[in-house]
Amino acid sequence: MSLLDKLRGSRAKAKQQAEQVVEQHGDKIADGIEKTGGAVSKVTGGRFDDKIDKGVSKAKERLEQSGGNGPATENPSATDDIDGNKGAGPTP
Repeated sequence: MSLLDKLRGSRAKAKQQAEQVVEQHGDKIADGIEKTGGAVSKVTGGRFDDKIDKGVSKAKERLEQSGGNGPATENPSATDDIDGNKGAGPTP
């Protein structure tokens, strides 16, 4: 077995393990994406909420494509902070 064959096998195994984790914990991953978006919004004072929302949406789309369940709530705002408060601060 060549080195390239070993690398391909390792890659396939890593992909399979990642898919299993996403399948089992997709809801927790989605919640983490939401909380991270809210925290970033809070730190930046809400200046980049449109970009943060777009990034959160893209990340959640990829998660769903990978087999993740996503959160139970329907499309909550990425600008919620960790405590669920809307609008992480004044916009300059």
